[in-house]
Amino acid sequence: MRNLIWPHPKRAHVGAAGALGRILHWIGVIVAGLCALLAVEFLVEGWAVQLSRSLLITALALTFGTRALRYVLARE
Repeated sequence: MRNLIWPHPKRAHVGAAGALGRILHWIGVIVAGLCALLAVEFLVEGWAVQLSRSLLITALALTFGTRALRYVLARE
């Protein structure tokens, strides 16, 4: 199961493109976390349900999209 989530071991030396991929991935994860937090807040308050669903979808897309970008750039 671990290979499905993290298919290759992390390498120490990935070059400039790999470093950029890692930075973009973590920026995307932070933005996705903020989107998810805002979506939960909208759900708790009980308004903007459609917006909260859109924010959750955006958070998932950011997480998986930036992860894919990291795989491509860092070859991890």
